[in-house]
Amino acid sequence: MMRKFPRQHSTSGYTLVEMITVLVIIGVLAAIAAPGWLAFMNTRRANAARDQISQVLRQTQAQALRSKQAQTVVFNVAAAPPSITALGLTDAIGNGQLSANMVSLQAKNGATNIASLEFDSNGNIKSPTLDQQGLKITVTVPPTTGVKRCVIVQTLLGAMRSANDTDCN
Repeated sequence: MMRKFPRQHSTSGYTLVEMITVLVIIGVLAAIAAPGWLAFMNTRRANAARDQISQVLRQTQAQALRSKQAQTVVFNVAAAPPSITALGLTDAIGNGQLSANMVSLQAKNGATNIASLEFDSNGNIKSPTLDQQGLKITVTVPPTTGVKRCVIVQTLLGAMRSANDTDCN
């Protein structure tokens, strides 16, 4: 003879209210974290672009010394994204990882915009004649309101240093 057992309701699983609560909490945490993550990524992109420019300048200066021939670095600020040409190679700022509207490049000697920098056969700055503040090549990610990073060429001997934010103005 078969016995009928009363049907028991399972209490395992999640209710709809619990699932909605978890999703709301995840949404709030994502909304809090997103601006910080975006600022972190912009800082990393600007640092990488500055390091790229610094490396190109140093390599060009070293090649001028090795070959005993003048070498030129050309800054194409109008390109999308901006590019830098040296030693016969043209590289987009950010090594192709930044789109056209993500970065701006500015090369200034004091208040004057410049399009190129030339090292003589001894690795010294041949042109332009440096201003007191030096030559500043500034990268801004995103353009106009973003994180600023720059390489400053300070002496005729081509001494370079990196700077951040307000030092790049």
